[in-house]
Amino acid sequence: MPVPVTIYRTQVCPYCVMAKRMFDRLKVAYTEVYLDDKHELRNELSRKFNWQTVPMIVVGEKFVGGYTDVAELERNGKLARMLQGDA
Repeated sequence: MPVPVTIYRTQVCPYCVMAKRMFDRLKVAYTEVYLDDKHELRNELSRKFNWQTVPMIVVGEKFVGGYTDVAELERNGKLARMLQGDA
C-alpha cells in the first residue's frame, strides 16, 4: 500500500506547483489541501511543524518540509525509501 503524501499549499505558490510537478513526474499520488482561506488550519500546521511557508509536505506521518527539502530527498534517494515505507 502506498504511503500517503499531503501537500498543504496555496493557490499562488510557485514552489507548490514545483512540488506537484515532481510528484506527478514520479507518478506518486498526493492529496492537496489549500490553505488560502483556512487561516486557523495554516496557523495550527505552522505551530505543529514549526514551519511558516508553503508548501508544507507530509509523507506518511512525517513532515518533510517544503519543495526544496523534498527535492533534496528525491535527489539522494531517501524519498523513494520513504514512499515505500522504509524510512
